Amino acid sequence: MTWTSTLSHPPAPAPEMLPRPVETDAVAFHRLPRALPHRSYWWRPLVTLAVSAAVYVVMLLQMFGLVLVLSLALPGAEPSAELLDPLNPIDQLLMLGMLALMLPAVLVGTLAGYGRAGIAHSVAGRFRWGLMGRVALVVLPLYLVVNVGVNLVLAREEIVVPPLTLPVVLAWGIALVLGPLQAAGEEYVFRVLPMQAVGTWLRLPLLGIVLPVPLFVLGHGYEPLGQVEIALFALLMGLLAWKTGGIEIPVLLHVANNWTLFAIAPLVPGALEQGEVTVSGFLLAAVPTLLCTAGIWWWFSRRENLRLWEPRRGDGRRGA
Repeated sequence: MTWTSTLSHPPAPAPEMLPRPVETDAVAFHRLPRALPHRSYWWRPLVTLAVSAAVYVVMLLQMFGLVLVLSLALPGAEPSAELLDPLNPIDQLLMLGMLALMLPAVLVGTLAGYGRAGIAHSVAGRFRWGLMGRVALVVLPLYLVVNVGVNLVLAREEIVVPPLTLPVVLAWGIALVLGPLQAAGEEYVFRVLPMQAVGTWLRLPLLGIVLPVPLFVLGHGYEPLGQVEIALFALLMGLLAWKTGGIEIPVLLHVANNWTLFAIAPLVPGALEQGEVTVSGFLLAAVPTLLCTAGIWWWFSRRENLRLWEPRRGDGRRGA
């Protein structure tokens, strides 16, 4: 008699016992709303835009009320006609505050429309401070050299050191505090909102990146050459948001550029005025942006083990 071992030939598992393929909802930054449970609701981007706009208007009215009270309570505390005086604290409060309020408005709108505010930051569902910090170690020194060092050398005959009166100190302080929030507010409005709204409906990211560029350009008052640089900046920031899977690097580059310029604005009369841009001024603004974009793109691809034109993906859940 022959005995057959059942151990050497185990029975094949039933179909229902087989492991299922692992499903992932990891998507690029512009498609994050599609990774959420209610991703099929096409109207949610419209709710996000509407709530963001409504919240912004309410906060804007409150800020105008505050400025009105200050103007009535403090003699001489009045804004200038164009809000471009770097020595006027009311100018700085209004000019930068109006743009800084865009940041909380977008976060509230994203929460209301998509149900998760964190997707406005990155594919990790949070603001990646560590990533920003590592890149800032290179970006901030570069912009300090270019925007502070080079600009002060080029404008050395125009430099005027203002008296350190209370209004001047307040104006400088307001610019340095609100400057980063102003830059961040613009990035969330002109990058996050359109990219994720269009990305809810379309798979390709290009339209969401390009669509807000003309609006960003119209928000500035430069001559044609200066507007070309503004358009280039907007396009590169959109591409970086898509590549890195978040808004941190565009915010950093925007902050580094604006914050360093605000720091020297009180020393150079007319530094904040927008108008004609020379070829040298164009190159001084565009070249650092191009170099930073190319360098960060290459470094991030290697760091995340991504192909050159492959974006960082995630599902928008914190800790991803």
